Amino acid sequence: MGGAKLLLALALVVTAFGLAACGDDEDDEGGTTTGAEDIGTTAEEGGEPILIKTHLEPLKNPEEATTGQVLPASSIGDSAFCRGGTFRDAPTQPPDEDIVRLFRCSNGTLTISFVPSGSGRKLTGDWEVVRGSGRHEGLSGGGRLKTVFVSNHGEGRETFTGKVTR
Repeated sequence: MGGAKLLLALALVVTAFGLAACGDDEDDEGGTTTGAEDIGTTAEEGGEPILIKTHLEPLKNPEEATTGQVLPASSIGDSAFCRGGTFRDAPTQPPDEDIVRLFRCSNGTLTISFVPSGSGRKLTGDWEVVRGSGRHEGLSGGGRLKTVFVSNHGEGRETFTGKVTR
């Protein structure tokens, strides 16, 4: 019986590594995280893991709002998040440094806020849910974000990880 448990544990580890390698992080330049370790939550606190991956569109001029697409690997728990969705950042007014982002999905919207920090091509920070509508109504929670720019014109990829509850 002990050998069977060892084989099962080994199979689970190999499967986890295989799934982690299947992400669509082109030049993500970093490891993947579940998000729980980033925001200090535990399983006892409840909530579902959330993973939002985005592609930032290049900016045509510095005054325009950041826009982009939600990538297919995005999920809440075991369900896809915002498949085929887009997003747009609300205009910010100094001295407010919060960025407010509206995700437009076929089944509702989700608004989050975050304050990125860092310099150069990599930014990190905390994010939190502001409000949701449709399927995302009543969501609360947040986590960590990572942004990697691939051009000098604002084009890049973002990964938001964390936990949300309904």
